[in-house]
Amino acid sequence: MAATGPLKFGLRAKLIVITALMLIYAGLGFMFEVCFGEEILYTHFGYLPIVLAGFWWGMRGWVVVAPLAALVLTFHATGIDGGGILPDLGRIASYIIVSSAVGLISDRLASGRRALEASEEKYRQVTEKSLSGIFVYRGETIVFANIRLLKMLDYGPEEMIGRSIWGIICPEDHPKVRELIERRIREGFSDLHYEARYVKKDGSVIWVETRSSITGIDDGPEVIVNIYDITARKEAEEKERKLSELARTQEEQLIHSTRLAELGEMAAGVAHELNQPLTGIRNFARNTIFMVEQGAGKPSEVVENLNMISRQVDRASRIISQMRELARKTERKLEPVDLCAVAAQTADFLAPEFSRRGIAVEKDLPPGLPSINGDRMRIEQVFLNIFNNAMHAMEKTDRKKLIVKARAASGGREVALEIRDTGIGFDSAVKARLFTPFFTTKEPGKGTGLGLSISLSIIKEHGGAIEASGEPGAGACFTVILPAAGQKKEEAR
Repeated sequence: MAATGPLKFGLRAKLIVITALMLIYAGLGFMFEVCFGEEILYTHFGYLPIVLAGFWWGMRGWVVVAPLAALVLTFHATGIDGGGILPDLGRIASYIIVSSAVGLISDRLASGRRALEASEEKYRQVTEKSLSGIFVYRGETIVFANIRLLKMLDYGPEEMIGRSIWGIICPEDHPKVRELIERRIREGFSDLHYEARYVKKDGSVIWVETRSSITGIDDGPEVIVNIYDITARKEAEEKERKLSELARTQEEQLIHSTRLAELGEMAAGVAHELNQPLTGIRNFARNTIFMVEQGAGKPSEVVENLNMISRQVDRASRIISQMRELARKTERKLEPVDLCAVAAQTADFLAPEFSRRGIAVEKDLPPGLPSINGDRMRIEQVFLNIFNNAMHAMEKTDRKKLIVKARAASGGREVALEIRDTGIGFDSAVKARLFTPFFTTKEPGKGTGLGLSISLSIIKEHGGAIEASGEPGAGACFTVILPAAGQKKEEAR
């Protein structure tokens, strides 16, 4: 058992010292007993090897007492010690007591030291084998760093100890971390949990999740910090964000392309609608020119012709504006929307096409229904698609009628708008695939099969649902259900 401090020797050196002291004791005993007839001084010298042996070897230091006791008894037996046997036995007993006391104290100290060393080793291993990087700082200076932290940041122990904490935290995150530390001091709590960027030795940056706690106040508060490398998670989140943004952009492009495709299908009807005001403008303009050149007609008749031309221009302008609005690519914009007004305006825009196809439109759109919170252009896209599908479904039917009806639902928490046609309808097999991308019942070249899929996606984004019902030969009904403004969005049912 090794001692600490200035008396730290190897086993051989200890044996030599103890043996030398016992020999000195024997020599002093002989000299004092024979020459001076005095035994007190050399008797006290005997405690020196006893104490050293107890200090070094604990209770095993008793082995030193045996030769010393034998020497005392030898002096008595040979007559060198002229005293009685009782003082000699008392001397031996005191040697045993001192040896036992010193040995017991030494063993207890050694046991405590071993327990402390075992505890320190245990927690050292826990710290070094931890999956988190751990460091302790006092003031703003790092006083301890475990191996995991050194590997995470590519530093050596001598490079990390004594470094300022601000040297490993990314400068862009200094304000945030300083504010958190100041808040902890100001409000008196001990733990912090946040995410930040740390700088490695080569200057590269990693993302870490940080948990810190005040642990001691010896020479001032000490803070232990655990950091977990979350760079991979952050990179995955960034990739997910970019993919989500890309998907959103592609969805916008797809919606826009679908809208243009549907407008292309209705080009004939729009051209017919524009042709009427253009023909009127041409006729009224010729008539006006004739009256001016020939001096025919009254000035009031010329003015009336010009007014008619102006009204026809306004009519053509409205048609072109509606086309431009439907064809325009817009960013998402949520605002209160009157669902009945959107449905009515979409139906009015398609009125020439309905008329050309011989479709009668019946609208039951009562005023005063709750508005919904949504993107007007996207809702309009949904109605445009459903109306267009209804027109195709009624191409080969004798009775052509479209009913658009709105009502409040769920006690006013939702608004439902039904679009019912007298078309060919569909069976359960088709119904199961209606909203599947690229599925269509139209003839080849007439539709992309994306209209209803996109429409459902738009309505779900608004927290609503689209319900479809129909029977072969008995028409179909599509019901768009959206939460009223101010209601929490619910998942589509």
